[in-house]
Amino acid sequence: MKLLVLSIDAMFSEDLERLREHPLLEPFFAHCLIVREMSPVYPALTYPCHASIISGNPPAVHGGYHNTECAPDERWKCWKWYYNAIRCPTLFDYFHQVGYTISAVFWPVTAQAPVDYLVPEIWSYTEDPVETMKRTSGGAANHIIERHRADVDFTSKFKLDRFAKDCALDIVDQFDPDVLFLHLSLVDSTRHRYGIRHPEVDRAVDQCVQWLVEVLKRIEEKTPLEELSLAVLGDHGHLNCRGRLSINRCFAQRGWLGGPPEQMGGGKVFAVAVGISAQVYVRDSSICSQLERMLEELKADGWLYDWYTWEQAVGLGLDGPFAYVLEAGEGYYFTDRVEENFFSPAPAKDGGPCIGKHGHFPTRGDKPPFFLSHRGITSKQLRNHSILDIAPTLCALFQLPGGEMQGVDLLQCSQSNFPEMGINDEK
Repeated sequence: MKLLVLSIDAMFSEDLERLREHPLLEPFFAHCLIVREMSPVYPALTYPCHASIISGNPPAVHGGYHNTECAPDERWKCWKWYYNAIRCPTLFDYFHQVGYTISAVFWPVTAQAPVDYLVPEIWSYTEDPVETMKRTSGGAANHIIERHRADVDFTSKFKLDRFAKDCALDIVDQFDPDVLFLHLSLVDSTRHRYGIRHPEVDRAVDQCVQWLVEVLKRIEEKTPLEELSLAVLGDHGHLNCRGRLSINRCFAQRGWLGGPPEQMGGGKVFAVAVGISAQVYVRDSSICSQLERMLEELKADGWLYDWYTWEQAVGLGLDGPFAYVLEAGEGYYFTDRVEENFFSPAPAKDGGPCIGKHGHFPTRGDKPPFFLSHRGITSKQLRNHSILDIAPTLCALFQLPGGEMQGVDLLQCSQSNFPEMGINDEK
């Protein structure tokens, strides 16, 4: 039995309906687990969420509290590309322990991961990104990375996803791995540009489905599809935002940044934007009382949805070197920049009123699905679970050794009925 795990970044539960429309995918719904509204972790960002998906643990355990390193005075921040940023074992380790061969293509936080055929999601601002990928891939798939070099264009998520898909096809052709993890980000990019529901988003979802079909057809040349387990999942939702907030401007007005905006890391306090949330670093604790009063005023005026101390954040599964976490109010997100105005509008790519943003509190907004097809599954559907449950579910299904995980095995959870998906469940 083989496994394909496809992550469609920013896929909503409602998008799952579009998979069933393709004839090649319809048979996978005969024996499947469908989970709607999988809560992301906090913050709902791609890298923390994907580290949680493969580890079964929240950021407070695996260590990924942001997509990037905290570097407030640097123009280009280093993303947490490297697998050693994850501080606990993952599905990669567990599959290897029982002898499975693994491929991961553009899966976040995988540079130098223990993966047999690896195409890491990594780039460089100072050197050839293809060479950076090859240097951190382990080498087995470097000729495949080089073959598709022309599509390594970080200004086009369409090209990058096509690159990932083509690399996956070649890996299947040449190596036929037991397990393939594939990450596509076109849907996320489109929601960022146009808002959470737009005709362009539908087209992006359909394109990802078509790429999935291409990969399945290539796998079918090696393995009958009835012997393939298929997992399709999202990582986080999005919220529509009409503008951005410059919380560092508030700090600058009070003289807390300690210098020009490009030197904010040397002041008393600064904030790092995390999309709809922000993480606040305090260098001088004497301002905390004034800072908290300011945050309460911003919350009372609707600019903040809420704010949390570090202790409260840890209780939410989030740990890091920050002192506070801010959650923007409805329709807002944060920027690192010290802008002229505290609030600035952010129109969509086509001039619409909103763009999509994430990094928000797990209970807010639309949520991703989890679809798992396996010939031994009795079909059932669930609702309101967590992305932490994905890794323990796959460990149970494939009889992997596993480890300490905060997630649960979804196959052991009570089912509920969703007739719109055409599956007859019992209570």
